[in-house]
Amino acid sequence: GDAEMRAIIAKENESGKVYCRGYDHHGRVVMYMRPARENTNDEVNQMRHLVYNLERAIACTAHKSGLEKINLFIDYRGFRLRDSPPMSTSKHTLDILQKHYPERMYRAYLCNPPYIFKAFYTLIKPFVDPTTKEKICFCNGKEGLETLQENFDLNTTEECAG
Repeated sequence: GDAEMRAIIAKENESGKVYCRGYDHHGRVVMYMRPARENTNDEVNQMRHLVYNLERAIACTAHKSGLEKINLFIDYRGFRLRDSPPMSTSKHTLDILQKHYPERMYRAYLCNPPYIFKAFYTLIKPFVDPTTKEKICFCNGKEGLETLQENFDLNTTEECAG
């Protein structure tokens, strides 16, 4: 019931691994994801938490600007190989994003991705829809900052974004 779901979301929220904060220049919300802060290993509850935050992000964007798309900032700072989710969790996440929220993502900004992520991305890339691939932006160094400045006021985004 509702109490059980509230408890699940509260537990998943404890580490600050996913949350919404701020907007781009057009009023699309920023949903931050920080994989190094993963605090649970129950894939079903993790997916419930993901959907909860996606719905919040969409509602915030609609309220602010009337738009329907959101930005994802995935901050890999502090991420280690042992923080990697099982392949089933990664595939489940992609499945939710692609099948249930197909045109909700404006861009996904991958900030501070570790070298090992390139190998991981190569593994999941075949499962990523071609349209989704076009929306993925790797943000490292000066080029990454320039990419972000096109759509964001870096004075109002979190440190991972600039």
